[in-house]
Amino acid sequence: MCQPEFSKSHASQVPILALALLAVSSCINSTGGRDDQERIAGIYILQSVDGVAIPAPIAPQQGCNRIVQKGSFSISVGGPGGGPMYSWSIAIPADCQPVPSGVYRGGDDVGAWRFHQSSQLSFVSMMGQGSYTAALEETAGNPPAITFPNAGNSYRFVRINRWDDPRGLVYVDVVDQSGQPVSGVVLVFTFASGLEMGSTTQESGEVFAEGFVGECKISITPPAGYAVPASQPNPVSVTIVQGQAPHIKATLTKL
Repeated sequence: MCQPEFSKSHASQVPILALALLAVSSCINSTGGRDDQERIAGIYILQSVDGVAIPAPIAPQQGCNRIVQKGSFSISVGGPGGGPMYSWSIAIPADCQPVPSGVYRGGDDVGAWRFHQSSQLSFVSMMGQGSYTAALEETAGNPPAITFPNAGNSYRFVRINRWDDPRGLVYVDVVDQSGQPVSGVVLVFTFASGLEMGSTTQESGEVFAEGFVGECKISITPPAGYAVPASQPNPVSVTIVQGQAPHIKATLTKL
C-alpha cells in the first residue's frame, strides 16, 4: 500500500498541506463508491471507551488518574479537489499537577480514508501516525458507528449529523459595559445534535461558528479582569437557521 509520510509541521503549512492532500488521494485510489462515501460521511461524537460510556476512566499513568471526557470524528466525501478525508480529536484530562510529560492526555489526527466491503475503514495519517483501520457498524434504524484502537484503548464514535445536513452561521460580538470589544473570551458552541465547537475572541471581540440547524447554546468564559454580569444569560441561546447568519451581542463587566 502506498503510504506517504508527513510531519506535524507540514500540517500547519497551507501550501504543503495542499500538496499532501493530492499525494494521499493519489495513493488511495480505492475509496468505495460515491454512495458508500455519502452514506458513511458525517460528524461523529465519542460515545464509549472500552465499552464504558463517557466520561470513562482509563488506566492511570505515572500516578495520574485519567478520564476520557469527549471526542469527535469527522468524515468527508471526496470531490474534484481531492479524495475523502477524516479527522478526529480525543480529550483525556489528567488530574495531577504538574502533569508528567509522558502522560497521554488525548490527541488528534487527520488524513485520508477508504471503505472496504468488509465493514472496515482504512486510514492513512498525515500527522505521522501511519496506517490503521476501524470497524464500521451499520444496523437498520441506528446511526452508523466507528470503533478504532488508540494508545491501548478502544474508542467508539456514533454519528450525530450527516455531512449534508442543513447548516447555518452565528456571529457573536463580545463587548464590555462601555461597548469596547473584549479579546480572550472563550466561547463554546453546543449545537442541537450535541456537537461542541470552541473559539476565542481576538481584538475585534467577534467570532463566528458554522453549525447544524436547531437550538445552539453558547457558554461564555471571560478572561482575567472581566466577569459575566447577572443580567447576561450564560449560556446564551440562539436558533441556527439554514441560509441565515444571526448576530448576537454578549456583554461582560470590566473589573
